[in-house]
Amino acid sequence: MKLRPALFILTLLLAFQAADAQSYLILRKKGSMRKYTFWRGNEMVYKMKGYDAFFTDRITDFADSTIILENNIILISQLEVVDVRNAESNRAPLLRSAEGVLPVIGIGLFALDIFNHSVIDGNELSLDERTTTTAAALVATGYALKLMRRKYIRLNKPKFEAYIVGQ
Repeated sequence: MKLRPALFILTLLLAFQAADAQSYLILRKKGSMRKYTFWRGNEMVYKMKGYDAFFTDRITDFADSTIILENNIILISQLEVVDVRNAESNRAPLLRSAEGVLPVIGIGLFALDIFNHSVIDGNELSLDERTTTTAAALVATGYALKLMRRKYIRLNKPKFEAYIVGQ
């Protein structure tokens, strides 16, 4: 009886030993904890060495140091600039959501105050200084978070690196 669970676990271990782990591309600044991850199926916007234009393509697979795209096959060493706005990042989820929500909350607060002051109270159209300042601060903070986010990684600079994990 006690042999059956051990045999079951051994069978599972042997069955899943042949399972293939999913490969993915990591872009990061050396010495930093921040990383940007591209998985199979992600859309990648990149600029290759020797070209002036950016290319947009979908990742289909990874090989040793090669990225296999739908319309191209490139080596990691051929990448010059990569747009990381569509990449998965380990940036705090609160910051990612705040950059989209804060401007909407600020504009909504401003509109609600104008509506409340002019329509509900029946006063002439005027702005409350404190509410306008708060709304402007919310909008400015949201857009500042969006501006501070990294948009491109320049792999031609030695402080950045790219490598494939899971091979």
